Amino acid sequence: MTKPYAIGIDIGGTNTVVGIVDTRGNVISSISMPTQKHADFNDYTNEIYLQTKNMLLDSSISIEDVQGIGVGAPNANYYTGTIDNAANLRWKGILPLCDNLKGLFGIPVSCTNDANAAAIGEMTYGAARGMKNFIMITLGTGVGSGIVANGQVLYGN
Repeated sequence: MTKPYAIGIDIGGTNTVVGIVDTRGNVISSISMPTQKHADFNDYTNEIYLQTKNMLLDSSISIEDVQGIGVGAPNANYYTGTIDNAANLRWKGILPLCDNLKGLFGIPVSCTNDANAAAIGEMTYGAARGMKNFIMITLGTGVGSGIVANGQVLYGN
């Protein structure tokens, strides 16, 4: 049986937004927190865990009912689960994003570039629903793009 919920995390240069969604994409609950608050990346991922755990409790949802976590982050590497040298984040180097979150939550975690995540969201639930070829341009603390060709996100460097 498919688990009824998923957690989505959008890491931006200014804010991080975490949401619990159901299988239809309806947002059950969400929170926002400042991305740059913690000098240490591990402290940052620990805060994501604690804030999300409280949100689950407030929504009466057990982590056992969550299929997994999807993360969109600047310069996130889909293949390695890391954030690689993001220019608009305070932490430098290669950051073990997915490993940290999987260790804390104990459920599957997948991450990708935040613009690719936005493209997937639009293709699944939004304005690009039914489209097989399009480009998603994101504007925020930085500029990004997600390219979809033949219904598949193009991943690269």
